[in-house]
Amino acid sequence: MPTVRAKQIFLLPVDELWKILGDFGDTGKWSGRPKDACLQEGEGIGCLRTLTLANGDEIVDRLEAESEYSYSYSVVSGNLPWERYRATMAAEPLVDGSSLFTWTGEFEPKGMTEEKCIAFTESVYAAGIAMMKERIPVPD
Repeated sequence: MPTVRAKQIFLLPVDELWKILGDFGDTGKWSGRPKDACLQEGEGIGCLRTLTLANGDEIVDRLEAESEYSYSYSVVSGNLPWERYRATMAAEPLVDGSSLFTWTGEFEPKGMTEEKCIAFTESVYAAGIAMMKERIPVPD
């Protein structure tokens, strides 16, 4: 099963960073997308969120696990090149008061080669982190 990992240092203490990145049901805090582009049904483990993309496509994710500075989710439905996709978003404090954010995903490619699926996933994570960097300070 391929794994993709992206990392980014943010110039916020982990508590402040996680207030922005750690809300499973409100990706707008870091993406800049409108509140209605991420709708959560239910609470806690097992709850669902529906993400509406700019092109109108929808992705439904299920919250699988969460801890103080991380959560894991799986994709329930959506027009994506994955099967059995599970990702974890996590933050950890660094000694200088900044934080390391890590986004890791595992999946089985669907409808494309493993190499192309890995590249697609890397591009999704890069786009997400680029949106975060527009709203959260990063090192020069």
